[in-house]
Amino acid sequence: MATNADLIAVSSERPAYPQAKSKWFGKAANKKKLRLVFSFYSPDGNEVAMPLAAMSAYLKRDFPWVEVILKPILIIRDAEAYNAENYARSIAELEPDLIAFSVMSPHWYPMEPYFEVLKSMQPELPICIGGYQAMLSQEQTIENPNVDFICVGDGEYAIGNLVQFIRGSKDGPVDGMWEKLEDGEVFRTEPHQIGDLASLPFPDYDIFEKDGSFDDVNTSIFGPKEKVVLPVMTGRGCPYRCTYCCNTPILDGWKTKKEFLRKYDPQDMVNELIRLRDRYNVGYFEFWDELFLSNLKFVRAFFEIYKEQIGLPFSINSRVEVMNEKFCKSAKEAGCHTIWFGIESGDETYRSTMLGRKMTNQQVIDAAENCKKAGINRLTFNIVGMPLETAENMRQTLELNQRIEPEFFFFFPYIPLRGTPLYDRAKAEGLLLTSKKNLHYLSAANDRQFTLNMKECPELLSAEEYNEICQQMLAFQESNNRLSFADEDGTNMPARVEDKSFSLVDDQQKAALENAQQVTPELAPEDTAVQSYTPPAAQAPASEQKSGGIMAGIKSLFGG
Repeated sequence: MATNADLIAVSSERPAYPQAKSKWFGKAANKKKLRLVFSFYSPDGNEVAMPLAAMSAYLKRDFPWVEVILKPILIIRDAEAYNAENYARSIAELEPDLIAFSVMSPHWYPMEPYFEVLKSMQPELPICIGGYQAMLSQEQTIENPNVDFICVGDGEYAIGNLVQFIRGSKDGPVDGMWEKLEDGEVFRTEPHQIGDLASLPFPDYDIFEKDGSFDDVNTSIFGPKEKVVLPVMTGRGCPYRCTYCCNTPILDGWKTKKEFLRKYDPQDMVNELIRLRDRYNVGYFEFWDELFLSNLKFVRAFFEIYKEQIGLPFSINSRVEVMNEKFCKSAKEAGCHTIWFGIESGDETYRSTMLGRKMTNQQVIDAAENCKKAGINRLTFNIVGMPLETAENMRQTLELNQRIEPEFFFFFPYIPLRGTPLYDRAKAEGLLLTSKKNLHYLSAANDRQFTLNMKECPELLSAEEYNEICQQMLAFQESNNRLSFADEDGTNMPARVEDKSFSLVDDQQKAALENAQQVTPELAPEDTAVQSYTPPAAQAPASEQKSGGIMAGIKSLFGG
């Protein structure tokens, strides 16, 4: 089947594919229907995974002989029902021909026991891993003895190739996948890049339904109570290279930024939102784009059409550099209820040098004030416990948030993500832990004791100081939360906002984490894209971003 996928890189001659060594080619050749189970690990109870919805829609359109079933690991809902053994039994009852997991890197270690139990119960069930984990940590992922395939790029065409391969209707290698052969060798193909989103159907939300409705589906931890909150995406890609973000190494692999930034046609997108609104009785949209403002023409047209034809409140992810008065006013008029924006660190020099974020604290303050004037809620994202971060850096993060008083303050412990420049820096500094237990984003057990995800540097930030400042942040989060939603009758209702990282680790899980085996971190590149930084910060504030480029264009669009 011809595809509209481009290859991220043009490979040199690859070896001939040894199909005779494939364990899985034609495994389901005699079946009229191939049953595929999609899954993901949901530590916060959210039951919507956009990549899986996108792949499901593509499969239903082009491969109607594939039966798609969603079976996420909803550990927060029922720890017993969703432990590895019981989950594997529930999968066995479905009698699938293939199971495919979308895995975020912080969830890799908690999910490994699931792969092990699944394979022990069903050795003839092929296991495929996709998502950021497979894209950024290919070798680590495929080396897991229970993993058979990994998807190393966009998943739609790749999963289509895989189901054809298992059915025996397409021979040769599974393009867009790596396959582990019977002798343990790995056959590698190039990752797919979906260049034209119009060639794909819109995501399939039907897979998330329960008994034909969304009434019992938890789609967001931010949304208004008693309303269906639907996450949507208007495109894919982000042009920025924040050092801690998975997007950076992925962007580096693409041929051009222009190809990486992909948007739907504004009217087509609005038409789809109207369909979703009416189909699922949606009361609120969350735009989950990596950067909603990645295309100027789209933003301008979309706001106007959305205002006229949708009329529902929504939230977007933005950057403070563009949040001037005119932009905030335009967003509010279109129906924007909340803007999420990253501060990450309250120290300008650390934020610029170590994180690749060039905005000033004054820009943060001004953006927050512009939102407030426009009547838009502010939700900030902040990271704590980062490489070479000092106690004073953390205090500055809290103080900056206290000054702007966002309607909701979120802080996350830093997770070293393989492939990112900040991971490389942490590796170079000898800060990476070898224990699995702390390489999960859950920062606190039931006693709310915050622990570092890296080796302690007492001269910069002691474990005691880290826990103490995190406790102060938690107190600020709990006392300052004012995020709310107006009901149809004008009544102001509190939002469904929960930071569940403090309640997810039960005693059994905690013990399992404590007894986790030691692992050796993957070797990092010797060089690093992160500039040198000498704490505590004493340099002048970071300068403004250079003129030109996408951000300058957005500023000009909204009068910046």
